[in-house]
Amino acid sequence: MTAMSGAWRVRSEDGVGEGRAFDFATMAQAVSDGLWSEESQVRGPQDKAWVTIGDHPRLQDFLPPRAAFTAKETGEAEMDMTPMIDVTFQLIIFFMITATFVVQKTLDMPDPTADQQTAASLPTLSQLQAENIVVTLRGGGVVEVDGRPVPMGGLTDALREASRKNPENVELILDVEDQVEYEIVVQVIDGAAGAEIERVHFLRRAAEEAQEAG
Repeated sequence: MTAMSGAWRVRSEDGVGEGRAFDFATMAQAVSDGLWSEESQVRGPQDKAWVTIGDHPRLQDFLPPRAAFTAKETGEAEMDMTPMIDVTFQLIIFFMITATFVVQKTLDMPDPTADQQTAASLPTLSQLQAENIVVTLRGGGVVEVDGRPVPMGGLTDALREASRKNPENVELILDVEDQVEYEIVVQVIDGAAGAEIERVHFLRRAAEEAQEAG
């Protein structure tokens, strides 16, 4: 095939050989219509080497306009911590509202070695029994309310009945022996909460008195 005089030649960006021949008007229209990309190679009649269409000074004005917006690169996905923080605060509020708080205190019995003035300022066991509910916890799971043995299942009812002797100022005194398991103490405190007794104290005996009681 005889080469066209004054023809423009075009080939793909990785093409070799003489390519296809066009006149300038056809070539310009093809570039304008996007039939050839900017990376395609072109050589005009006066050109000594192949160049890309985007770099050829005579064809740059015929390049189609580039898109005004380009796709934004998508970054790595990040975990949204806001829902997890909200759930955490809701759980904290839930446990704060539903938790049962029981006031626990310790009452000192008179110390035989203390002076008379100090001993007089502390309540005696008989006074505590007269003004409060005394629950004694002994080894083997024995529970006594004001000296009367009570089964653990009926503890709440027994405490509710005992609280009637001083309904305006109900306080519970826990006299716990050393060998009593902690689980029993917790059950008694729960029973007091069931009987609506909020003030719970622990009785601490002096060493000599504890030995005499044993």
